Amino acid sequence: MSGQAHERLGHDDLALQALASAAQLSRQNSKPVSLSGYILGRAGRTAEARHVLNTLKTTADRYVPPYALALVHAGLGDEDALFESLERAYRERDVHLMFLPVDPKWDPYREDPRFAALLAQGGFTATER
Repeated sequence: MSGQAHERLGHDDLALQALASAAQLSRQNSKPVSLSGYILGRAGRTAEARHVLNTLKTTADRYVPPYALALVHAGLGDEDALFESLERAYRERDVHLMFLPVDPKWDPYREDPRFAALLAQGGFTATER
């Protein structure tokens, strides 16, 4: 998805535009919505990021992976809520956890013992990047 590429390159405005389009075309799929929340939170646009988080939490007509919530919490720097969501993702066997060892969005949390414990619990090995 182009939104992911723009985010990785640091082009937040282009990423947010692409993600808004992807969300609209996918009927608000949690992947582009949560990545938008992550970018907004990381950019200091906390009110907008919290709005995204609330939208994801109150989506009653579809499943929202806990990983999606964790990603928005990561953007906001809310570590306790982030780890609560990741632990729930593990309990629910959220397939998105496979990205934990390699996705650079999780780099700020790699030194946290909770992150290492989650990787070990999931059977992941840390990778050098």
